[in-house]
Amino acid sequence: MTEQITIRKASIQDIHQILNIENLSFQDDAFSKNQFLYLLKSKNSFFYVACINNNVKGYIILMQRKNSKSLRIYSIAVDKESRGLNMGSTMIELAVQTANSNNFVRIHLEVNENNSAAVALYQKHQFSVFGSFENYYKDGSKALRMKKIIIS
Repeated sequence: MTEQITIRKASIQDIHQILNIENLSFQDDAFSKNQFLYLLKSKNSFFYVACINNNVKGYIILMQRKNSKSLRIYSIAVDKESRGLNMGSTMIELAVQTANSNNFVRIHLEVNENNSAAVALYQKHQFSVFGSFENYYKDGSKALRMKKIIIS
């Protein structure tokens, strides 16, 4: 039997589970509790959690800039035990739906060049590399800049 994934808006009650996923996923580059609380309250963000049996197993944060037609995947992570269940793909599809329904023309993101699983996931969803940032991460790794054009 496959697990049913549900996605809903994140709430302050989810912070502990989100922080756990964040710290296990990103170690030195992890966001703090205060950063997540700010993003939860921000009018410029769309913050969702992916759940199995009402337990948070992943999250995605989408950011918009004022007067911009671009939506940014600010952060996305899936609990290690829940990888392989298409949760990442489900959240990326939600990002595309959010972009479409809010008249964004593109989605962009940064991803660690060494995170081959994430790069492959984005490429599977038609994201392409359009640049990079040197020394973007605390360990000195490069960030690949990726984008997807949204056609309504």
